[in-house]
Amino acid sequence: MKRIILETDSKKDLLLITELAERLKIKYKIEPFKVKVSKKEYNLFLDKGVDISNFGNPSRWQRKVRKDRKII
Repeated sequence: MKRIILETDSKKDLLLITELAERLKIKYKIEPFKVKVSKKEYNLFLDKGVDISNFGNPSRWQRKVRKDRKII
């Protein structure tokens, strides 16, 4: 089984997608998006980037997690 996740704000697009799914006899489920963020807030978040300074050394973490594989 494969899953495709589509997001839209347009009711017209949602209607087209559900009609296509029904025509192709594909199961679908419509769920509301749980987090409401304005486009302005979202763009500000992307512009700032994501602070990963508290995550430590990713290479060390990978070595620890993947002991079964040799990571250079």
